[in-house]
Amino acid sequence: MPGAPSADDDPVIAEYDVFITKEISEQLYLLQYPNRHKDLPYNANNDTEPLEMRIKQKAGFVEVDVPIELSSKFDKTKGVRWGEALKQAKDEGQSTFGATAGFDRMPIPRGLARTTTSADPEGDIERMVERFPEANRAGRVYNKHTLGGQILKEQEGKPMYMLGAFRENELHLSKLTGVVQMRPQFHHVDAASYLEQSNRRREAAENAKAAEPRSVQMSIKSFDGDNVDMASTKEYLRKAKEDTWTRLKYHDEEHGDAYLEYSEKLFLHKDADGPDHPKLVSSLNNEQYLEAISAPRVDPSGRTRKKPLTKKEMRNIDDSDDSDGKEKPQKPAKAQVPSEVVQVD
Repeated sequence: MPGAPSADDDPVIAEYDVFITKEISEQLYLLQYPNRHKDLPYNANNDTEPLEMRIKQKAGFVEVDVPIELSSKFDKTKGVRWGEALKQAKDEGQSTFGATAGFDRMPIPRGLARTTTSADPEGDIERMVERFPEANRAGRVYNKHTLGGQILKEQEGKPMYMLGAFRENELHLSKLTGVVQMRPQFHHVDAASYLEQSNRRREAAENAKAAEPRSVQMSIKSFDGDNVDMASTKEYLRKAKEDTWTRLKYHDEEHGDAYLEYSEKLFLHKDADGPDHPKLVSSLNNEQYLEAISAPRVDPSGRTRKKPLTKKEMRNIDDSDDSDGKEKPQKPAKAQVPSEVVQVD
């Protein structure tokens, strides 16, 4: 027939046997970098191998420190200013910022202002810029930036993500513990803001006079649903504040240890004298599978629509009509469409 699509328009170019690996004891995360070009990954070949990786498992946060190239285009003044802000904030006990810290601020230790605040901070920055290599070795330069994100774990009714690894004509799938989108974290800006606010609080505390006691009447207002959202947000921030970082050792993808973990954990291995792996059998038939992947039926008018009858239900209706003894008109024959249930090894 002219214009009919040819079978060669969509040929099968490859076939793979699919395997699902055993669940491993280690946690397997997929880290995505939406702000980084795919041709410039963070690895040793690009001189951007991550320096440190850490995780808050209860709160569900992951952070990675990546080195910054201190080239001729690097702004040394800003690098020193932000690096010094981070160092001073950490000296005061503020080791993390933002959502990972629960947006919390550490209390200001007494007497710390006299020991850490310089009489000429801008002059100190200029002197450190003049001795930039020395300041960098002393940890006073912002020479690494942090990427981080929240772990998206498996949820009921949501898709299950798996990691695929190819070996010859085999595809091995491993279940992911979670997915994280790693985006820039502006901890250096938070540190500078924290120091500015802490200096103002110190000055206010030193200049404050003894306040006279006065009565205070407390009142509580109810906002129904808003209270539920506020309570869940407070619980979320409390977990982030109380959870501590677990520091991990990062292995580059070209490192031997990384390849060993890849080859041992992401493939299903068969024992030399052991039985064959069990076959994967679908728990759904063709109709159930189509129903599961189809979009929900929504009526714009808001009326509830009846679910279409299945072939089995339609056959039951036909049988009941035949049992009444009434002769049914013959229906025109329909073209038979071949169907096949595929069992994947």
